[in-house]
Amino acid sequence: MSEETPAEEAAKEPAEPPESESSSAEKDPPPPSERDQAVHDLRGQASDLLNVQFSKIVSEAAGRLEGVTNLNIFHEVHTDGDFIAGPGGRSTSRRSGRSRAQPQDLAAIEYFAPPPDFQDCVDRLHSNNLLIIADAASTGRFSRALAALREVLDENAVIYRVPASILGNPSWRIHQPRSGYLVVDPDNGDGKFSASKLTDDWLAKTAERLQDEECHLVVVTGPAAGTLATATKRVEFVVEELELPDPMDIVRKRLDGEVPWADPETLRGRLAAANVEELLEERDNPEFAARVARAVVNAVRENEDLGKTLDKLRDPTGQVREWLSQNPGSVDVALVFATAVLENASYLHVADAAIALHRQLSNGSSATLTLRYLRKIVAERSWLELDSDETRGRASLRFKSARLRVAVLGILWLELDGAREKILSWLQNLANHTNVDVRARAAHAAGILANTDFEHGVHGYLLQWATSDSALLQQSAAYGLNVAGTRSPGNTGIAWSYVERWAELVGEPKIRRLPITAGLAVGGQLGTQNPRRALRVLRRLVRHGDWGLLEPVAVSTQALLESGCAEEVLQALLEWTERSEDGEPEVKALTIFAFAVAPEAGLRERPLLMREERRHGEVLAELWGRALASTAARTLAEDALRSWVRVADRDRSAADTVLSVLAGIADRGTTDFERVLHLLRGWANDPHDPSDQAAEFHDTLLDLDLEEEAS
Repeated sequence: MSEETPAEEAAKEPAEPPESESSSAEKDPPPPSERDQAVHDLRGQASDLLNVQFSKIVSEAAGRLEGVTNLNIFHEVHTDGDFIAGPGGRSTSRRSGRSRAQPQDLAAIEYFAPPPDFQDCVDRLHSNNLLIIADAASTGRFSRALAALREVLDENAVIYRVPASILGNPSWRIHQPRSGYLVVDPDNGDGKFSASKLTDDWLAKTAERLQDEECHLVVVTGPAAGTLATATKRVEFVVEELELPDPMDIVRKRLDGEVPWADPETLRGRLAAANVEELLEERDNPEFAARVARAVVNAVRENEDLGKTLDKLRDPTGQVREWLSQNPGSVDVALVFATAVLENASYLHVADAAIALHRQLSNGSSATLTLRYLRKIVAERSWLELDSDETRGRASLRFKSARLRVAVLGILWLELDGAREKILSWLQNLANHTNVDVRARAAHAAGILANTDFEHGVHGYLLQWATSDSALLQQSAAYGLNVAGTRSPGNTGIAWSYVERWAELVGEPKIRRLPITAGLAVGGQLGTQNPRRALRVLRRLVRHGDWGLLEPVAVSTQALLESGCAEEVLQALLEWTERSEDGEPEVKALTIFAFAVAPEAGLRERPLLMREERRHGEVLAELWGRALASTAARTLAEDALRSWVRVADRDRSAADTVLSVLAGIADRGTTDFERVLHLLRGWANDPHDPSDQAAEFHDTLLDLDLEEEAS
């Protein structure tokens, strides 16, 4: 062997394969056009499926649900408090007419924790005698109203509850001077409130009458809308976008008042051990904090296990039903459901999906959004949080508790009976989205929905997607089946039966799409949990399928390699390519290897095989050598090897790993050695993209060969 540099050798030697390689090419059968097209598609089109990235997104979503069992969403719901659910879910007051505030009302402020903006409410009520608290439910509006009245009234003054019918009524008269009045304004069943019709004239005249009678009135209503939202005197009488008190302050106040004998240090330790703060953050609203406070007090009094007591309050289904009982608007429902489907995707994707869903549910009408929409919905739905990811330069929406996502999906899916067909149409569009982040999350959500009724999910939409012309929709069906099949142990066998039954249809021209979906499905969690069973499915598709099945088998093989099943996959490929003659199944298997071993486009991290080269180096070198020797698989194998060299160009720490693989291929024989040197020379002297690392590898291999000859 000479010791000339790659550049010198390239000048002397024509850029073509060694003679031995040319002679071996004569033995290969002429490539059929179907094969050429399949290999061409695999080189330039299979990355559209991005199976490794798809799998990772689905796995991350599944990992967030680790430990979240399937929730019982069929239980009866009972509410207590001032309002109960009436016909159609509408909140109705138990009382009518004027009545004194009851002891349970006043108990609500016994341990009131003033929020930061509470003094502003007191000042406005004191100055104007009329105050309207306009915000969403569960923000502590009722307690705030009573506490504000108590602050401005004499100690012996009476507080009366009066019906919402007085709102906007110009003939309403005050019955008792020097008293307090409270109106709790329920929505009318369509998200609208009586207070929305209040005008400047009513506000001014009512405030004047209240001042004349030395009385004070507080109205608790929903977010300002209608004429109230545009009233010029709104700034004087209306407080909105309430600041919430620290929920731990609510707990501490009740503890201080009801169990003053408890040792503070011991109590703090018990609260920390029971993760009280974490529970309050999951459901950050004053009403829930008060429930937690009562539960903590009872547990301390009875010396019960505080952790077990609080676990009973972690009820995501109750939280979702509580939200639904407030009759949220269709825009809010659309955003919450879109967040549940696309949790942790870019906020812009979620918002776009929410608008599309709203249009579906409202027969094409546009959602009314304002510049404050995002801030408002996050504030009102304390179960949602906006996460700004500086590294990725985007914001994303998620639920504070993973259990809430499952509850939202399950409850809305089961209860929106008249809208399910429209939701399915919307979900199918997401499952066919060109963005892999959207598509993968939609597929994961589809699997969770299918898990509520597996057979309904398969026959309701997964089978329809599986037989679609769209490869993207087939992929979503495959992974939706994976999620449904692995979330419940009882579904796993059923899911596998579908996959294997679809694979058995290989060769049937009228239903060729089901074997494609089967091939994609075994690259998911089903295959990761049982790689040998997955490889049997892939082997059947390789042996009995046409070249059109090359793509799904290849992308699933790559996904299995990257999911930690390298040993099983590489051994299987070694067995499949054992025969020396280039039969069609062997050529397919080598082509699949050549595709699967390359880093997936768009992923910057090293392939798992590169990170685990020491474990699989011998098998890797053998398979790569076989692929480079095959006319049909050679181009892909060269591309894959070039991609590994490029990794070493970017990251010198990968050089030893890549060199080890190159040396292993070269050690197979003289033809392999010459082939590797030829490739490295071409890459080192590429006029458009020269590789310094390829030149170094070339020279190192020559040096190693000389040392071996000398020894």
